Amino acid sequence: MMRSLRWLALLAIAGLISAGVFLDSRDRPTATEMLRDSSALSTVSGRADTWFCPGASGAGGPADLTIEMANQASQSRTASVSVLSGGAGAVSDESGPPLIEVEIEPQGRAVIEPSGHAPGAQWVGAVVEVDGEGVVVDQIVATRRGGVGRSACLTKTSDLWVVSNGATRQAVEGERFVVMLLNPYPDFAVADVELIADVGRDSVQGLVIPARGVIGFDVTEELTVASTVSAAVNVVSGRLAASWFQIADGPSAGSGAWTASASPDGAASWYLPVAHVRAGRRDVVAVTNPSLERTAEVDLSFIASEPTVSVIPIELTVRPERTALVDLSAQPRLEGIGPFTVVVRSVGADPVDVTASITTLVDPVLSGEAVEGSQGNDAAAAVGDAAALVSGGSALMGADAAALVSGGSALMGADAAARRWMASVEATAAEAGAQAVEDAAARDVSDRSSLVIVNPSQIAIALVDVIVGGDTVRSLELGPQRRVRLPVEWLGEEAFVVEVAASAPVIVARELVGLTSRSASLAVAVDEPVKLNRLR
Repeated sequence: MMRSLRWLALLAIAGLISAGVFLDSRDRPTATEMLRDSSALSTVSGRADTWFCPGASGAGGPADLTIEMANQASQSRTASVSVLSGGAGAVSDESGPPLIEVEIEPQGRAVIEPSGHAPGAQWVGAVVEVDGEGVVVDQIVATRRGGVGRSACLTKTSDLWVVSNGATRQAVEGERFVVMLLNPYPDFAVADVELIADVGRDSVQGLVIPARGVIGFDVTEELTVASTVSAAVNVVSGRLAASWFQIADGPSAGSGAWTASASPDGAASWYLPVAHVRAGRRDVVAVTNPSLERTAEVDLSFIASEPTVSVIPIELTVRPERTALVDLSAQPRLEGIGPFTVVVRSVGADPVDVTASITTLVDPVLSGEAVEGSQGNDAAAAVGDAAALVSGGSALMGADAAALVSGGSALMGADAAARRWMASVEATAAEAGAQAVEDAAARDVSDRSSLVIVNPSQIAIALVDVIVGGDTVRSLELGPQRRVRLPVEWLGEEAFVVEVAASAPVIVARELVGLTSRSASLAVAVDEPVKLNRLR
């Protein structure tokens, strides 16, 4: 009898444990959710989505903010935009921040200027809630001198953010480096900021970000003469969304504005899809090691557009809490290979997680410097605002001379891949007809807007469809470790949303070249991202 009661008691306990596990599992993130949280990509669910746009300065500040919402769906969408503000003149109301309802037509787009709804605020940002799928949200920063930066807004918050590379030589180069911190929650957040620069270190403890507010942490006020500085934001209370913008107007820094999201975490592998070495253009890769104790051994390898091109990797050693910079324009091994993708890998038996980004400066003034460093392989002649690229009497890559559009851009790397992506793109009015453009693109000379698709797999072939307005406009086969660069005017006219659907996980980015400015950023993943270390 006692033995039977003992077994009944054990069965009852087992049942209670099982019930507890079942109940507890409903509150735990699934494996898919955990994977999603671990990726630095902006992702959307395909249902109702929330976007966090950390923003820029308010009216009259150094960088005006515009929020652009583009709708790829065949039905109208409604966006509820909460304008968050901070600093001097911030809007303070017990009823909450200003809320604007915006209707986005099918295949259309809508823009809003947050500073108009928070007059006098020093800093402004936005939280955008969309009632359905097919919408992508970008934040655009613009300076009075015409510099324009663009990046996708974030779809997640985090308690850690890293910015790899900025500069603060305001007196000589007109540089201003600002990290934007947005708190979308009803409780205030507290963050510590660690700055590591070529001129030393600094830290700010106990930075308070108000509830449902945003602040701009002006790194230039903390470190005034740094040619390179990285920032780590450790949120000790709450969670934040973070991005940054950089302004420059100087003889070597060039002129323009660029913005990008910060990275919420480190990873062993990163892809930087958009890079190029050519006269008048300087691309700099920044690799940050956030570890407090461990040194990272890192390889930079390269995927050229031409399958037969092979480039010897670059080896880096990045000390703890340091950033290593690689000026790609100073690497002779990359000359003449055309546009390419940079692959950043932390190597070793136990790789150290790092973060990676790339900053691009395009300025015809740089073309003379590029010629001096190229040992005669490329020559450049600046005529007004345009740079003519020539090599041995014929144009670079064997075609006619092309004009470069000045400006800067910054792109945070991709630590994951996905099978579906969306991006808002725009073809400039000055671009040529379809046939003429295709002929020119085959020679790779035009400096214009492009969509870049990379297959990071070592073994899988990706069958890729490029879709605009529900119609497939391009189908292609992308082999392992291959990339393709599609000019935007091949895909559609004016402004539109492009969707990429692939049979295997790929990485998609856009490089947008306007009449007077340029930007580069990752597209938005539409399905669950797969971390690069899980791919074969």
